[in-house]
Amino acid sequence: MSFTDEDRTVLQVRELLAKQRNKDVVVNYYINQGMAPDEAREMVYSIYKENRWENRKTALGIMIGGGIGTAIFVAIWLGTGRLFYIWLPLCAIGFLSGLAKFLMASGYEVSADDD
Repeated sequence: MSFTDEDRTVLQVRELLAKQRNKDVVVNYYINQGMAPDEAREMVYSIYKENRWENRKTALGIMIGGGIGTAIFVAIWLGTGRLFYIWLPLCAIGFLSGLAKFLMASGYEVSADDD
């Protein structure tokens, strides 16, 4: 698998964002490498936003799965009176953990997906 120069640059920006955890330091690195300031800032911020969206998308999937499970078990509980003591809290915890990940998602590094 061969990478183009653009792919290598994106991978390097992601690596620097993960190590430095500061967008301005990464922008200054590329400015010192000879890139135009506006171009460097735009590139780093767009990759940061892309990373943050990937993290939020993963958290959204967790949140939707937990929310659907919670809704199903609450509907069963209200409809039949049978309470699932184990599954209902687990689904609710899944929903809440997905919500917390979604709200606190950062764009410095892409969190591992559990696929």
